[in-house]
Amino acid sequence: MIKFFLIFCVIVSTALASAKTVGTKKDYTRQQKIQRGTIIEKKYTTCRLKKIIQSRSGEQACVYQGGNKTYELMFDNNCPKQFKCVYNPNSKEPNIDNVMDSLNSIGKK
Repeated sequence: MIKFFLIFCVIVSTALASAKTVGTKKDYTRQQKIQRGTIIEKKYTTCRLKKIIQSRSGEQACVYQGGNKTYELMFDNNCPKQFKCVYNPNSKEPNIDNVMDSLNSIGKK
């Protein structure tokens, strides 16, 4: 009787152990992926209005500067004083005429 009980316990314990390992692993949550470095979030900085300029074609553009020489160019009639922009350190200050020339050359193709 004791042999049957021991055999029964061994069978039940192996069945329970194998049941725990069967199945798929859960995927990591978004926060865990960020902490592990799987997902890299964009960094943002506050960009403040540096100057408003007119292009040769009459377009108004707003040039913004953020931390560590992060520059942004926005075409708008009403330029906000500041906004959150993507952190891009040591970028070049945009030249509106070069931007307009490149946009016009794309439209001509």
